[in-house]
Amino acid sequence: MGTEVRWRAWLGVGDESRFSQIDVAEFATCSAACAWVERRLYAEWTRPGLAVFGSVDRGVYRAEPPEIAPHWTLDPYSVGMDADLVDGRVCWRRPSPR
Repeated sequence: MGTEVRWRAWLGVGDESRFSQIDVAEFATCSAACAWVERRLYAEWTRPGLAVFGSVDRGVYRAEPPEIAPHWTLDPYSVGMDADLVDGRVCWRRPSPR
């Protein structure tokens, strides 16, 4: 993979049938990405039947072939982490295979 490791954090909202991404940000460290997800999960309000959740994934910026702009690529060897707000607490877990 490339050399500039970036952690992509995102928030989503959804129900049992579908979900939507509502925000995304990138960070230089995993701990910064996780802290952002936790702050945002506590701040989001949903209506009954909807769940708010977050995710953090490791990736790098690649520019292949050289004439295209660099783009973020998920690290295939990194598992990532998912977060849910359960009873007022953020609970982190490893996701099922994507």
